[in-house]
Amino acid sequence: MVTPKTAKALARKNIRCLKPCVHGGKVWEAIQKTEKSTLLNFSSSINPFGSSQKAVESIANSLENIPFYPDSNSTLLREAIAGRFEPISADNIVVGNGSTELIYLFAETFLEKNDIALIPAPTFGEYENAVRKADGKPVYFKLGSGLCFEAEGFIRRMKKDVKVVFLCSPNNPTSMLIPHRTLVSVV
Repeated sequence: MVTPKTAKALARKNIRCLKPCVHGGKVWEAIQKTEKSTLLNFSSSINPFGSSQKAVESIANSLENIPFYPDSNSTLLREAIAGRFEPISADNIVVGNGSTELIYLFAETFLEKNDIALIPAPTFGEYENAVRKADGKPVYFKLGSGLCFEAEGFIRRMKKDVKVVFLCSPNNPTSMLIPHRTLVSVV
């Protein structure tokens, strides 16, 4: 009798080696152990104050639209964002189901086999997984003292053979901001 292969065994090699990325702490376990009103969760970039009242009202006023597919191009949203951040065109704005989806789409769009992605470390684990899933090669740039981003060394390393750069500001998990001037110099 032939033993059937597992789904993992059938997956591409670069997919099989992906590490699970944990988003946030074990919030639901913590809630069971304590009173919900005493728990503030900062482990997943979640707003401790809850949803904006404007957002709640907008959702409530749009419930009749639930049976319909949304605009797959997110035209109104992209136009609103473009209007807020002129001179950026709506054609240059990509909308997704959260930043993690956009990270993966970015890597899949711009990385080819063995292209190098420069990633500061430590940082958000999904950058590495997205690069590996796209068959790229993650290369790490260790953060400096106090977990601060050192632009000069990063830029020198970036100029060698790097195709893609990931920057996270504020960085996850360090919470350190990259100063605006530093971001501009990297760009």
